[in-house]
Amino acid sequence: SEQSTEEKRKQHQKELAVSMNEAAKERLALLKGKKEDQKVRKSTVSYRSTNLIPREPEISDLKIFVDRKYETLILPIYGMPVPFHISMIKNISQSVEGDYTYLRINFFHPGSSIGKSDGVFPNPDAVFLKEVTYRSTNTKEPGELSAPSSNLNTAFRLIKEVQKKFKTREAEEKEKEDLVKQDTLIVSNNKSNPKLKDLYIRPNIVQKRINGTLEAHTNGFRYTSVRGDKVDILYNNIKNAFFQPCEGEMIILLHFHLRHAIMFGKKKHIDVQFYTEVGEITTDLGKHQHMHDRDDLSAEQAERELRHKLTSAFKSFTEKVETMTKHQIEFDTPFRELGFPGAPFRSTVLLQPTSGCVVNLTEWPPYVIVLDEVELVHFERVQFHLKNFDMVFVFKDYSRKTSMINAIPMQMLDHVKEWLNSCDIRYSEGVQSLNWAKVMKTIIDDPDGFFDQGGWSFLDPDSDAENEEEENEDSEDDGAYAPTDEELGSEEESEDYSEGDSEASDSEYSE
Repeated sequence: SEQSTEEKRKQHQKELAVSMNEAAKERLALLKGKKEDQKVRKSTVSYRSTNLIPREPEISDLKIFVDRKYETLILPIYGMPVPFHISMIKNISQSVEGDYTYLRINFFHPGSSIGKSDGVFPNPDAVFLKEVTYRSTNTKEPGELSAPSSNLNTAFRLIKEVQKKFKTREAEEKEKEDLVKQDTLIVSNNKSNPKLKDLYIRPNIVQKRINGTLEAHTNGFRYTSVRGDKVDILYNNIKNAFFQPCEGEMIILLHFHLRHAIMFGKKKHIDVQFYTEVGEITTDLGKHQHMHDRDDLSAEQAERELRHKLTSAFKSFTEKVETMTKHQIEFDTPFRELGFPGAPFRSTVLLQPTSGCVVNLTEWPPYVIVLDEVELVHFERVQFHLKNFDMVFVFKDYSRKTSMINAIPMQMLDHVKEWLNSCDIRYSEGVQSLNWAKVMKTIIDDPDGFFDQGGWSFLDPDSDAENEEEENEDSEDDGAYAPTDEELGSEEESEDYSEGDSEASDSEYSE
C-alpha cells in the first residue's frame, strides 16, 4: 500500500505539472501588455522666481546661507550666490586643520549611487557639480566679533538639521505613497456588538505594549487602546482572518492578513494581530508562594479554567462576527496535527496549515503564505545523509520574491508532500540550492522561451537530458552550496557508520 500511495501522488503531480504550465502561459500572455514605467526623480525647485530669494546680508556678503523655509542652501560660487535644494546634497563633512576650517559638501549626481528606488534624474545631460570645499580662517582680525570660520560652523549645523527634517518627511511620504485609501468605518452604537476586552495588539502602536478592546462595527473592526489610540480594520480589506486557540500555545489570538497595508505607529502593516496571554509566560521566582509549591495545583486548575473561558469567549466572538458579516469574514483555524517545524525567519517555529494558507502566528514577525498565490513548491537539499531540507514557495506573480522555509527535518518530507498533494499544489525536489533571484529574472526576461523549453519541468530530477543541462547551467554559477567530499565523508562517518553497522556487514558477508 505504501507503494500505491507514492504512485498515486506521483501520478497526481504529473497531471498538476501539465495544468500548471498551461495556466502560467495564459497568465503571462495577459500580463504582456502591461509594462511598468521607470520612476523619474522629482525635480525639486528651490525658488520659482528670483523675488523669493531671501534678502539677507549674508547672501550679498557671499557667505554660506541656509534658508530653512525653502529647505535650500545658498552657496557662493565664482562670486555668485547659487541656490541648491537640500535633496541634492549627499553628505557634508567638516574638519579643522591648523588655522583653517574646511567644509566639504558632496552632491548627488548621475552615476552616484542614489539607491535603486530613486529612479533617474529629470535632465541627466545637464552639468552637475560633484563636490565643493570651502575654507575659512579661525583667527580673528582686530575689531571682528567672531572668527570667519564661525559661518562654516553655523552652516554645518543648520545643513544637518534641515537635511534630517527633509529626510524624515520624505520617508513618511514614501511610506504613504502606495497606501490604498480605506473607506471610513461606520461606527454602530448597538450595545450587542461583538466585543473582546483586554487584548494586546501586534505590532505595537507605541514602544510599550498596551492593551485595549476590539469591537466589530457595521463595516469593520475598531481596536481602541486604553490610551485612546484607534486602529480600524475594514472587512473588505481583510484577505485572511485566523483564529488560533490556546491548545499547546501560551497565547490565544486573532490574526488579520490584509489586502492593502494600513498605517499606524508611523509604519505600514499588512499583518495585524490581537492576542491575550494564557497563564504566565514568565514566572516570578521572587514571589513568596513559589518557594513552597503549595498552591501549584490550584494555579494549574485556575489556568485550565482561564484557557477554557478565553477559548469560549474568542469562539463566540468569531461566530458572532461571521453571522453579522453574513460570512464575508470567515475565521480559519490552523490544523495543529498537520504542523511541521521550520525556520522561515531566524528561529525555528511550528508552521501550521489552515484550509487555504500555511502560517506561523505565535512568533513575531508572523509568516503567512496564501496557497492560492503559490505556483509551485520546490524542496531543496533533499539528500539521504542530510538531517533537514528547505522548502521554496514560487508565486504565480513571478515578479514577487520567492519565500523560503529552512531547516525542515527530513522525516517530515513525506508528511509535507502528502499535505501539498491534497491541496493540489505541484511540488518538485532537488539536491542543490538554486539561486532563485536569478532563475526568476531569467523567466521574466523571456517567458515564451522558458515555456517552450518545457517550463518548470527543469526542476524535475528525471527530466530530459536537455533540461538537465539547463538546470546545471542555472545552478553552477549561482553559488549553490555543494558540500565537498571531505565534509560528506566526515559527516557520514560520524553519523552513519557506528561499530554495530560494521559487525552486521561482516556477518552478512560471511553468510
